[in-house]
Amino acid sequence: MQRGQRTIRREIEYRGRGLFLGEEVSLKLRPQPGNTGIHFLRVDMPGSLPIPAHVGFLRGQTRRILLGRGEAEVEGIEHLMAALSGLSIDNLLIEITGREVPAGDGSAWVFTQLIREAGIVDQEIPRHLFSLSRPMIIGDDEAHLVALPHPKGMELSYRLDFGSSSSLKQSYSFSLTEETFLQEIAQARTFSLASAVEEFVRHGWGKGVTEENCFLIEKDGTPLTPLQKRPAPLRFPDEPVRHKVLDLLGDLYLTGVGLGARVFATRSGHSLNILLAQKISRLIEAQPLPHRKVDIKV
Repeated sequence: MQRGQRTIRREIEYRGRGLFLGEEVSLKLRPQPGNTGIHFLRVDMPGSLPIPAHVGFLRGQTRRILLGRGEAEVEGIEHLMAALSGLSIDNLLIEITGREVPAGDGSAWVFTQLIREAGIVDQEIPRHLFSLSRPMIIGDDEAHLVALPHPKGMELSYRLDFGSSSSLKQSYSFSLTEETFLQEIAQARTFSLASAVEEFVRHGWGKGVTEENCFLIEKDGTPLTPLQKRPAPLRFPDEPVRHKVLDLLGDLYLTGVGLGARVFATRSGHSLNILLAQKISRLIEAQPLPHRKVDIKV
């Protein structure tokens, strides 16, 4: 039986610091009617328009996702988007008092807990679903994504391999359900190669990094805490590749629909993930809309 659209039962708030900019920001998640979609609203910028959580409003994907509309921009949304995808939330207004979504613990866990605390409401309106009808291939021999038709839902497989940058190699596959997302993916934290730290310092990134919300991977594959460079305890032995699956899930949800596809990823990151999302989005836009869109409640 096909599940209908979903939103949250009541408003809920969260406050924290962004991983890249380190600024303290408040989020308010507000329920919305069916066929509204997911939007971000910069309430610190009076008169700004809601920003749809869609690849059509993409402004950057270097190390994190950046969306914008007019003067307003919001970034670091991928872990929140993964939570919304994993819990099948279709309609939501996310009010934010700054540019960057709070990092939480570096995973999607804090957002899944917020949504479940608010309660999830089935809206008895058919969900927007799109099933691939033909294979898609993005990338090259080093990094690529292959998406195959799979009308029964979404399956993701990821092969992590950093080549000469680290000896760490991991693979992971899962079929998306609310239960598998909560148990296997939602708690996997973000990480970086130790060799990329200079890039973060050069750009002034990582001001919200703590010992708990991310970790580093050394060339020999050893996980370290980002500040004191001590051995980092992992939540899963294969936490890095699970987080890559989390990012892929969040990026693909920027198509604005639930997907029926089996996706195989090798060494992909946000840039490659977004290319696939854009290609799928063009196919979706070529079809007639099955449901009338309604205005969001601001």
